Amino acid sequence: MIENLLGNQTLEKILLSVERYGNCYACNISKTFDLSLYAVQTQLKKMELTGVLVSKLYGKVRIYEFNPRYALLKELRALLSKTLEILPEKEIKKYYMNRTRPRLQNKPL
Repeated sequence: MIENLLGNQTLEKILLSVERYGNCYACNISKTFDLSLYAVQTQLKKMELTGVLVSKLYGKVRIYEFNPRYALLKELRALLSKTLEILPEKEIKKYYMNRTRPRLQNKPL
């Protein structure tokens, strides 16, 4: 929906996921949207280098979230929030209602 503005469909999906869930990790986004893990990691690194996202390492998983110090964060989140509001219900249920978190190490299946 805003991919033309952002210039990249992968970036749109990443930012909408972070807006919806508060944070994300590359493997989950890759599986959810059936995207190349490399493409997702590239966009996440780019957003971290530009200061839009920050990351933390939890075990072996790198979790990304919005950088609270990003100057245009309020405006970006307003745009993403509005985009989530106008997405078709089918797309919201398919992509933005299935929250998964990384498993803890040594957690039984």
